Amino acid sequence: MISELERLQNESDAERVSLVKVLWKVAHNDMYSDFEKHVLATQPNDCSIVQKYSRIESFPIKGRNHLEEVNVSTFYSDHPLREFHKRSVQANVDVARAQLAKIEEIPVIVFLHGLGGQISQFEPILQELRNCADMFGIDLPGFGNSKRPSREDISKGLKFMRLSEYSEGELFKVEKTLANMKDEDFHTDAIVDMMFQILEHKFHGRKLILIAHSMGTHIGIKLIDKFEAGKIEAFIMMAPPRMRDHLETDIVLRLEWRKKLALTASWYIPRLFDVLRYFDRRGGLHSHSVNNYIHFEKGEEDLLKRLRQLRWNLDTESNIFLKYLFGFECVSRSDISDMISKTSKVMICCGEYDTVTPIRESENMFQIIKNYGGDVKFEIIPQANHSLFLDKPNLLAGSIYQFIEGLGLNISCTWVLQIKALLSGDKWGLKNEAKWNSVKTISDEIKAPNGKNCSFLLGMKTLRETDKIHNPIKFENDHPEVYAIIDIGSDTPSYEPKNFKRIKYIKYKTESKVTPDNVTIMKFNKLVGELIKEREDEEQFIAVHCHYGQNRTGFLICCYLIEKLGWSVSEAIQGFEVAKPPGIKHVHFKNALYLRYQE
Repeated sequence: MISELERLQNESDAERVSLVKVLWKVAHNDMYSDFEKHVLATQPNDCSIVQKYSRIESFPIKGRNHLEEVNVSTFYSDHPLREFHKRSVQANVDVARAQLAKIEEIPVIVFLHGLGGQISQFEPILQELRNCADMFGIDLPGFGNSKRPSREDISKGLKFMRLSEYSEGELFKVEKTLANMKDEDFHTDAIVDMMFQILEHKFHGRKLILIAHSMGTHIGIKLIDKFEAGKIEAFIMMAPPRMRDHLETDIVLRLEWRKKLALTASWYIPRLFDVLRYFDRRGGLHSHSVNNYIHFEKGEEDLLKRLRQLRWNLDTESNIFLKYLFGFECVSRSDISDMISKTSKVMICCGEYDTVTPIRESENMFQIIKNYGGDVKFEIIPQANHSLFLDKPNLLAGSIYQFIEGLGLNISCTWVLQIKALLSGDKWGLKNEAKWNSVKTISDEIKAPNGKNCSFLLGMKTLRETDKIHNPIKFENDHPEVYAIIDIGSDTPSYEPKNFKRIKYIKYKTESKVTPDNVTIMKFNKLVGELIKEREDEEQFIAVHCHYGQNRTGFLICCYLIEKLGWSVSEAIQGFEVAKPPGIKHVHFKNALYLRYQE
């Protein structure tokens, strides 16, 4: 896929852009290149975890006669112990209810994205925290999956791919919300009020932790001031913009005069902003619009994150962007003082090479909060630009997890395992243990068709620490042919990976019941390739497991066999089925393979 994108990118770069062509595009309201249309149609703006937990929700709004409700795309993921309690309550009703009450005391983690952002940008953090907390976020009106559905125009080849599925009725409600919103509804204070009403409606009585990026950090500061003291347990800010001084009432006033002039003219002639953005995107994956957000690296990983950033940039509608931009009011020192009086625990993260909100702004914010008596932690994310969740996803997510775990609020995978042990007597308990017992432990070697390269991947079910046969120590002794294990489950593993002495363990989270997306597949293939090169013994295998080792495991193994070893779809599916019967069970996983590889 990357090679095909590079080919299309090169064709787009070689194409001469004349004044006549630009005028034609303006006249026909067609401000995307063929390459950009291909990216929009083939690359989703969202991700698997958002797909699984996303829905369109309606929230009543008070105080605005023209806007009685807002309909937006939301993300909500339950604390994992809620489902576990449902299975445990029959066995120990009193204990289960007591522990469930504890979960209600744990803060909900709320995500606030920035200008032109969306909830999917928080994917690495969502994956890190999903196993120990309730999580909630919305795509603000006009952004992400709350964008205007009518922007699609098949006659112009304009289609916005997404993984999340909504009904026509739900999409109509989103469109209606944007149609009813006036310019003043996009002002910062109005957005803050909307978020306040939504959170009070959905989580009245619950405490919250806010995690925000860029413009979302200033929304968060103002939002905290609307709640009573103690409602917000902690606030995590990523790449906060500069605060305003006495002369600046909005962000546009601080810009260099040429940018200020261009944006002011664009406010009155929005199509002009489309033209400016069109030229800003020239160069596609290596355009100025992408370079502003991404720290340069070499190799396929760099192209993948550039593709993701470009897709998000293309998702933003100029008219909506301008309304938020001109309505954006930066916070002042007094706003920060008010925030610290309501919540004192703060973490600030910023990319080392952030060009949008330079690191000095975060350092200044840190110092001011510290001077006001706030308990603030400041962390620089090395080798990262403004999109630090793309540049350093694992480091960022791990740093935030450590900060939240250190708050002492029982937001911890360790605490979850302790409660599981209390409820079931075994913290390594499994979902549907009877089914797990009936599944084949590990696949046979997946035999190659005539003339095809051999597979060094094996499918297996997850191990269990307390199982007599399929536990880490016994597995390692019984299977010297296994070099590494890739755990693609979304949950905390039901075994202790540290008990492996020889086998290399890698956690690579994917969503259950959801077919992995393009980025997930490419990163998986890259990971397998790296592990194959690391082996000292070329005859050793790499084992892959989800829970049962059938659907997600089979799907990703098949993708590798097809893309890297040249197998056909039917050969890969059949090979996996023979090696680990009954193979891929869910039809939609098989259909996704045939659709992806056009067989």
